Amino acid sequence: MSLLKHPLLWSAIVLGGLYTVFAYVLNPPIPQALLIWYMSICSVAVLLVVTFDNKTAARFFAPLLALFGAPSLMLLRVVAFVGVVAGVGYLTFNAVKPKIVSPVELRTVHPAPPSSLKAYGKTYDLLKLQNPYREEFDEASDEYKEIVAEGAELYYKNCVFCHGDLLDGTGHFAKTFTPRPINFQDVGMIAQLQEAFLFWRITKGGPGLPREGTPWASAMPVWEEMLQEDDVWKIISFLYDYTGYEPRSWELEDKPKEPETAPVDPNAPLDADAIEAVYMKRCSQCHGEEGDGLGVVADRMYPAPRDFTLGLFKYKTTDADSEFPTDEDLRRTIMEGLPGTAMPAWKTLLSDAEVTGLIQLIKEFGGWEEEDPEDLTPIEMGTPPKEVTPELLALGREQFVKACVQCHGEAGRGNITSGKRLKDDAQARIWPRNLTRPETWRWTKTAADVFQRLSAGIPGTPMPEHTSTMSLEDRWAIANYVMTLRDSATPLTEGDSVIRGLRVDGDLPDDPADEIWNTAPPMTFAMAPNIIKEPRLFTSLNDMVTVRVLYNDRDIAFRVDMDDRTYSVPGSDLEKAYRLEGVDPTRDAVALQFPAALSGTNEKPYFRLGDKKNPVNLWYWAAPSEDLAAPAIVEIRDAKGQAKPPKPRADSSALAANGVWKDGQWRVVFKRSLKTDTAEDLQFEEGVYTPIAFADWDGLNGEEGLRQAFTAWYWVLLEPEENPNRIMAIAAAAAALAGLLFIGIAIAARRRYNNV
Repeated sequence: MSLLKHPLLWSAIVLGGLYTVFAYVLNPPIPQALLIWYMSICSVAVLLVVTFDNKTAARFFAPLLALFGAPSLMLLRVVAFVGVVAGVGYLTFNAVKPKIVSPVELRTVHPAPPSSLKAYGKTYDLLKLQNPYREEFDEASDEYKEIVAEGAELYYKNCVFCHGDLLDGTGHFAKTFTPRPINFQDVGMIAQLQEAFLFWRITKGGPGLPREGTPWASAMPVWEEMLQEDDVWKIISFLYDYTGYEPRSWELEDKPKEPETAPVDPNAPLDADAIEAVYMKRCSQCHGEEGDGLGVVADRMYPAPRDFTLGLFKYKTTDADSEFPTDEDLRRTIMEGLPGTAMPAWKTLLSDAEVTGLIQLIKEFGGWEEEDPEDLTPIEMGTPPKEVTPELLALGREQFVKACVQCHGEAGRGNITSGKRLKDDAQARIWPRNLTRPETWRWTKTAADVFQRLSAGIPGTPMPEHTSTMSLEDRWAIANYVMTLRDSATPLTEGDSVIRGLRVDGDLPDDPADEIWNTAPPMTFAMAPNIIKEPRLFTSLNDMVTVRVLYNDRDIAFRVDMDDRTYSVPGSDLEKAYRLEGVDPTRDAVALQFPAALSGTNEKPYFRLGDKKNPVNLWYWAAPSEDLAAPAIVEIRDAKGQAKPPKPRADSSALAANGVWKDGQWRVVFKRSLKTDTAEDLQFEEGVYTPIAFADWDGLNGEEGLRQAFTAWYWVLLEPEENPNRIMAIAAAAAALAGLLFIGIAIAARRRYNNV
């Protein structure tokens, strides 16, 4: 019992608990330097407590004195000596070894607004500004409800792409941006803000933020350029109505108390009116009020929202002869969403009763609510392979070539080789899945899921069922082979924002296929179409970019990989085969963006073409054109914001670029000297974090100018060569010093122990 009360044990427990909280419980995690500082303070505090009086101090140090001085504990002392020396050496090695982490970027989530605002040709006093609709109409009135409905339409046409269907900041392009879009559902967000604050943030966007708000990073558009003043207030009214929050006010208002009502059981069945209300609030903006897929935002989405009136559903676990999915299939889609589309995971907002009601309503839209579930037959799964063998994968590859390559392409990137222009049942052009990018797979996660897609097909699309043409064994072989295609691409980067440049000896490669590129660490980033400034672009097939960096003592080279299903070289046979009706094709193109000069701080230019005070360089490459009998374009362009197009330089000879398209992917190599004599050029240095962003133009889609896909800012770091001898020498010196200190303490403790 005395052991359990010993101050040394309790000190260890307290410090261990504090470390666990600081290092693993707190979210977001605190930086390592701050963790060390916190633990140092806590250690000093614990030491002060246990040495408060002589008796406690003597008890605290008694085990340590015995460890260092007692002759009977020699073996334990040797073990402790080895542990201390090895531990100090290990910790020193890790502390000295260079680490690849992005610079810390702090931002104010709710920066202080200005006292006044100039917008729409007027000056607003933000201390007095109120929502005119909230002042004019009662929130329960039909007039105010109409304002909210108009705000909903404006939100879904303009804001849903980033802030999402759930208003939680997880729109289908949200992963592109840093910082991520605001979560309006968070009680710490708009519930704590005044409507005047939102009016300021919406009208002026990211470029209107003060310095502490990092305007160079925020993707929030300057909506003053695209929305009318009344439109902004309507959207604000919708945001508060949808989330159920009340805006903060400078004045304390005595509001009448709401009458108490009996608690509602969230799992109680809903009547028809309640189900319709849920559908109208959560689903109608995309799927239409009549369930016909003609919501207010439908024409700005790819893939288009589901038309429930057709009774066709892409993803189901019932066989090809069963016309409809099961209720559980629909429930899974609603609750988990469909990645790569605007369909979110509703499990955070909808109750089981609401989902059950929506499933019934979906059936009624399609006229199959009376269908007998007994008529639905599960897909016959057969016996899955016990293990994935080379022979199984070889068979899968053989069957894939026979049945799948014509649509999904030789490498599985979705580049059609059959020459067919694929369309769905609504005659809309669609594109096969890029099987190398699991981030875009909708419902399919496992080999069993792939087997189901092969067996039942994807209704409403050209993807056929294969039960009549392919055996169970062949389908399992293809399913397992398709899963290996996921390993042929670099996964989307999560959290890390630093591209590491690898130093090599000799000349840098011009050929994108050079084997040396496989030694450079690849990074993949999400791209989004330009939805933030006119002329806006709402759909883009090219949604990820992979980059590698090599450098030597003279030059730097970037290889940019862009999955692109179509070879958009105007006038070429491949371009003509897949040209979109009514779209004038342009050249496929790729660009890298850098600040013209480093600021010496974490501050960067505005991420979309910079600004007047902070210009950017663009390294631009465009595919050749057979129509114009023109070669590829290689240019350095200078930009000072989005108001004017980037200006090509008269002499771009400092930049070399070479692009090759194969199997649904462009690989473009850019190369330039680390240092140039041009004042407008960024100069590269080892060990320096350099901002970089990417842009892509899909010629099939007629993209040019601001109609493009792009990324946020990331960092490229040319890693200095490590000196392992220096690192090991420092670690060894620290370990030796710790060992000498341990021996000195042991000698002193032995003398004291003998004198006790």
